[in-house]
Amino acid sequence: MSTSKSTTSTGLLDAVNGRAVRRHTDTGAYFVKASGAAHFWGRVLDALVFLVGYVILAAIAAVVRESMMNSGSLLGFNDGFWLTLYVVLWFVGLFVYGMIWGTAGSVGDAAAGMRSVRIKNGTTAGAWLGGWRAICWSFFPFFVVMLIASAISGGGDDTWDPKFAAVDRRSGVANGQQPVPDPKAAAAAQASDAARQNLPNLYGQRPDARP
Repeated sequence: MSTSKSTTSTGLLDAVNGRAVRRHTDTGAYFVKASGAAHFWGRVLDALVFLVGYVILAAIAAVVRESMMNSGSLLGFNDGFWLTLYVVLWFVGLFVYGMIWGTAGSVGDAAAGMRSVRIKNGTTAGAWLGGWRAICWSFFPFFVVMLIASAISGGGDDTWDPKFAAVDRRSGVANGQQPVPDPKAAAAAQASDAARQNLPNLYGQRPDARP
């Protein structure tokens, strides 16, 4: 999802990567969105890291169950308990990974040189909200499709949450460089000014003409 250009567009470009520079709506600070490709592969890496972690936890649980079954424990034969445990491990694991993502940043963020922040002021989600945002991934089966669409369009939004954007931490703006004017935006502004100045003469009248 994208944010309204009227609140974030600046008519400036990043001096390093040439992408559009925007402003956080509350603070006015500049930021540059991560590219669509960086955002996509960063989130793919996050998914892989989480899946590897979950498989390790599930394998440990399976070993524990096998040990309990060999010792004759009835709990080891309780399929419902172990199925519930695997589901709980999935969501608890997601929440913990989201807590890390919402504070220090995820593995995907680090690899892609980006960070998910609030568009209004540039702050991170924090541990609690970060955990819930991660859990939301499990309830959006079309998340990957939206990520692919974002990558193709070149956007760096956080896809399903319009309040957040993945900002490029390797951009010139993020490293203290001043942005440069966007020639296209400047040309459009000049054309608009010229059209506005010529507007009173559309019907052959001077600006101070009287009927």
